[in-house]
Amino acid sequence: MRIELIKHTLILTVLLAAVSCDHTENHILTVDYGECPVPDSLSPIAMNVEMGPSTRAVDPLTTPNLTSFDVMAIWNYNGSAANKWYLRGQEVTKPSTVWTTTPPSYWTVTGNLSFFMYTPKASANIVPVYPVSGMPGIEYTPSTTDIANQQDLCLARPVLNATKEIGPVPATFHHALTQVWFDLNYEGTPPGSPAYSVKVENIRINNIIGTRTATYTTTPPYFEWSGGTADCTYELTLAASHLRNIYLPLKPATEVAVQNSLGGLFLLPQTLDPSATIEITYSFFDTAPDPDVRKATFTKSVSIPSPSVWPANRTIRYKITVDVGVSSPIDLSGYTIDDWTSSGSIHSEITFD
Repeated sequence: MRIELIKHTLILTVLLAAVSCDHTENHILTVDYGECPVPDSLSPIAMNVEMGPSTRAVDPLTTPNLTSFDVMAIWNYNGSAANKWYLRGQEVTKPSTVWTTTPPSYWTVTGNLSFFMYTPKASANIVPVYPVSGMPGIEYTPSTTDIANQQDLCLARPVLNATKEIGPVPATFHHALTQVWFDLNYEGTPPGSPAYSVKVENIRINNIIGTRTATYTTTPPYFEWSGGTADCTYELTLAASHLRNIYLPLKPATEVAVQNSLGGLFLLPQTLDPSATIEITYSFFDTAPDPDVRKATFTKSVSIPSPSVWPANRTIRYKITVDVGVSSPIDLSGYTIDDWTSSGSIHSEITFD
């Protein structure tokens, strides 16, 4: 689904004590820097927020469903000195006609503010990183147990050293993850008379980095992923409705998408480890009886060659042919790297032994 870019004017607010650095309710990280930001109570902070194509997440970025996002802000940021936190992972909501924190917030009388925004809001899987100096970041861990609700992390371009003269602060969100999809067909002759049909019941992608940190940057895409160990497995099953209950077409028929909307993988951008594999479990079904009868089940795997890069804000679509001969391998005939909401536009032919 696509939606047009939409803009909302938002008001962010933070209440600071005018004469003290002792702030309450965790809206400010209290550190003695020798001077304190003083709010200009006549100058509320407003934002223009742009949202791109819809996201699938617990808090999806669509017009009716965007309920909140989080914001971090640093006073007088310069990249090398100690960060002076003005907002620390503060949730922004829209209780009426204006997006706001509670209690309200304002520009500072002196100095400037730098803003770092992300959605969905902080959770056990989405953890803000507050460095002593330099850009903040977000540590993210896509769920391995709740694929249907993997959160589609979006980060906004940082706005640095802004003052109230800027007017509404531009906040443009970008998809920070990689979508992964699978298209399959089969070749060879299944047993049975007539020949049995072939259905995929499980897909595993193994040895994938499962936790990384996105640090904000000043150049596109305005964040950089780093860290992590390739020790995670993401599993899609027919039983959990990640996969479509369909039979595969026989090659040379084109591969078909085997995931439904609950089975789309939203994973971390990375260069895949040489040990990364895709594992397919499929079954033969006799479709003459009603209901269909499972006759046999097999599991096969294929290595993903290195280097294989998953870019941020892109969709990877693997093209896979399963040879139903008992000892024959899976053939990963190619893959596409597409725009976030597109598919099939760039086909790279890659054959594996």
